[in-house]
Amino acid sequence: MWAGFLLSHVGDSVQLHAQAWLVTSMTRTGAGTGAVVVAQAVPRLLLGLFAGVAVDRFDKRKVLVFTQLAALAQTLVFFWLVRSGRITYSLVIALAFSLGVIDTLNLNARITLLPTLVPKPMIARAIALQALGVNVVQISGPSLAGVIIGEWDVAGCLVANAITFGFALASLAVIRPTTHEIKDSPSVREALREGFAFVRARPLLMGGIALAWLHGFFGVSVVRLYALFARSVLHADGRRYGLLAACGGLGAILASVLVTARARASTLRRNIAYASAFFSLAVLSLAAATTYPVAIAVVMALGAGQMAFRSAVSTAIQTETPDRLRGRVMSLLTLDFSLWSFGALAIGALGDGIAHAAGLSGPQGLRWAFVAGGVVCAICAAVIAPKVLRAKSSDAV
Repeated sequence: MWAGFLLSHVGDSVQLHAQAWLVTSMTRTGAGTGAVVVAQAVPRLLLGLFAGVAVDRFDKRKVLVFTQLAALAQTLVFFWLVRSGRITYSLVIALAFSLGVIDTLNLNARITLLPTLVPKPMIARAIALQALGVNVVQISGPSLAGVIIGEWDVAGCLVANAITFGFALASLAVIRPTTHEIKDSPSVREALREGFAFVRARPLLMGGIALAWLHGFFGVSVVRLYALFARSVLHADGRRYGLLAACGGLGAILASVLVTARARASTLRRNIAYASAFFSLAVLSLAAATTYPVAIAVVMALGAGQMAFRSAVSTAIQTETPDRLRGRVMSLLTLDFSLWSFGALAIGALGDGIAHAAGLSGPQGLRWAFVAGGVVCAICAAVIAPKVLRAKSSDAV
C-alpha cells in the first residue's frame, strides 16, 4: 500500500501544482488563488467529522477503492476541459469542490487503515515511513509538475496523474488488513460526542490538535500560495516554481530522519512543542525572502518544521486511540487540511487588502500578510505548547 499510494500521490501532487499554475495565470491575485483551494476545502470542513464516523463503520479498503475511482473520473473530466479549451475559472472551482468531497473520505480511510496493517508497537515507525513517502512526493511532485508544464502544459500533468491511479488500485487489490467488527453502532450524534469526549480528556491530544488547526490556518496556508509568491515576489517561471515547492519536501525529508530517530513516548510532547515554535519562525522568515536562494532555504525550514510537528501529533493519536475511535479522532486532526485552504484565502485576501490600503505593490502586500500569519502562529505556540509540555506522563503516548 505504501508503494502504490506513493506513486499515486506523486500524480496527485502534479495535478495540484498544475491547477495552482493554471489559476494564477487566470487571476494573478491572492484572493483568486485562495478561492480555488477553499472550494476544495469546504467539503473537508463540513463533512470531515462525518467521514470519521463512516470509516469507523465501513470496510476501509472498499471505501478507498471507491474514492480512487471517483478521483480518476474527476481527473479525466479536468483533462477534457483543459484539452478542449473549455476550462474556465468557475469550472476549476467546481472541479476543486468535487475533489474535496472525494478526498474527505479517502484521507480518513487511508490514515486509519494504517494501524490495521502493522502491530501496535510498530505504528510509530509505520507513520514515519508514511511521512517519508509524503515528503518524497513533496519533492518529486512539484519538480515533475514544473517539467511537464514546461513541455506539455497543464493537460500533460492531468494525463500523468490519471496513469498513477492504477498503482493505488493495484495495491488495494492485494492488501489484507485486520478487520474489527463493530457490534453496537451508536447514532452519528452519539459517535461524534464520544470522539470529542475522548480527546478532551487527554491534554496531549487536545493541545496537539488545537495547534494543528491554528498553524494550519495561519501558517501552512502560505504553502498554498507558493505559486503566487514565486510569480509575484521572485518572478520565477514554471520550472523554478516547481523547484521551490519541492524544497519544502526536501526539508521535510531531512526532518523525518530526526523524527524517526526520536519516535519515542518520552520525546513526543517535546517534539510537538519545539517543532511548533520552529515552524512559526519559518513562516515569519518567508516574508523576508526576496531572493530565490534565500526563499529556497526558508521553504526547506518551513517544510521541516511542518513535518516534525504533524508527525509527532499523528503518532500520539494513532498509538493512544483505540481502533473503534480512531476514525473519529483522526478526523479531528485532518480538519486542519481544510483550514490550510481557508487560511490561504484569508492570507491572500489580506495581502491584497494591505497592498490596496497602504498603496503598496502586490508582492509587498503578500509579504506583510506572511508576517501577520507568522506572528499569530508564534503566539499560539507560546500559549499552547507549554501546556503540552506540562501534560501528565499518563497522558503521553
